[in-house]
Amino acid sequence: MKRIADETGVSPMELPQLNETVDPDALDALLDSVERSNRGAWPVVTFSYANRRVRLTADGRVTLSDPDEPSAIGDWSHVSDVDVARENDATVRIVSAIAVHTDHDRAYVRSAIADTIDLDAVVRLNAHRRNGVPRSGATVAFSTLGYDIVVRPDGTIAAGSTLRRLKRVGGNVLVVGAVPDDLVDVASTRLLGDRGRDRHHLFALLDRDIDAVWTRLSPGDASNAHVVDYAATARSAASAQPSIDTDTTPSIVAEPDDIDGLEEAIDSTLRTITADETESGPATTRLCVDSLRPIIEDRDIEVVERFLESVCGSVKAASALGHYVLPIERSSDAVRRLEASFDATVELRVGESGAEQRWHLHESNYTTDWFALRDSR
Repeated sequence: MKRIADETGVSPMELPQLNETVDPDALDALLDSVERSNRGAWPVVTFSYANRRVRLTADGRVTLSDPDEPSAIGDWSHVSDVDVARENDATVRIVSAIAVHTDHDRAYVRSAIADTIDLDAVVRLNAHRRNGVPRSGATVAFSTLGYDIVVRPDGTIAAGSTLRRLKRVGGNVLVVGAVPDDLVDVASTRLLGDRGRDRHHLFALLDRDIDAVWTRLSPGDASNAHVVDYAATARSAASAQPSIDTDTTPSIVAEPDDIDGLEEAIDSTLRTITADETESGPATTRLCVDSLRPIIEDRDIEVVERFLESVCGSVKAASALGHYVLPIERSSDAVRRLEASFDATVELRVGESGAEQRWHLHESNYTTDWFALRDSR
């Protein structure tokens, strides 16, 4: 309440009782459990209070906005209502809603939720007051087992794929694995989006030549792509030209020769693309950085971390989807050190049945099973 009072300029004594909206003890327990477990980004709690929409996040931030805004969670249009028996206990409904989307039993689901949030606190948050008077309640959003879950004040529950959200609204993905370049091309192509769609593409080429653009995009998309060619002078003029027979070439917007210039070129190009958009859509801008290996080999890891923090921030500010290739094993020290900068890691390998991938979703500490790289997800 003090934070709300500070934001609104109203004395805490003049604010309505928080207990009329949510259970204050349950709210504290919900957020304190996150601090103790240090599990990540969840939950996000939103409710209407004192003519404001209040948004509480796991990192302790309090954001106030107009209560009539369409969403305080973000673009979560990927979730849809789950049909679960309303006569069940609220905790059972939440567990059941997740179980219907996965192959896990309810005991496993309950355990996974406990690794993310305090489920009992979620239920107590909107429970009736001791005198039987209902509270207006809060919406709780969290992610677990590869699904985003929304628990509304009226007890209804919605769920949707976290991967779908990431591909729709944008984020940053690290692509790792000691695999041949042609397999990296396949994974990168899928992250760049369906061919022929109205998207903007930006490539930051650090140790791949411009052929990578033509390999991964349709001819029309490739000719309209933007390229930041890092340390281009270190490569021969021949390798800087496409070996594929084309009438047009992508636009090389910058040729930086140091990491600071690379960071600035990516940020400024993303800003230019965003400013030129007449009609924005979900993750319409796609960034590919291929690969991070040269700067990791040449720079201290702290410098690389600062570079990634800045570029990943620019990607999110542009509501873009960026992926960053690092063709080494996930078990390496460099990957372990850098993974925290990303929303997800795509791990590639050549298995007994061919090329495979699995996703590590860092927000909810969830890893998918291995599945064929050429499968669509």
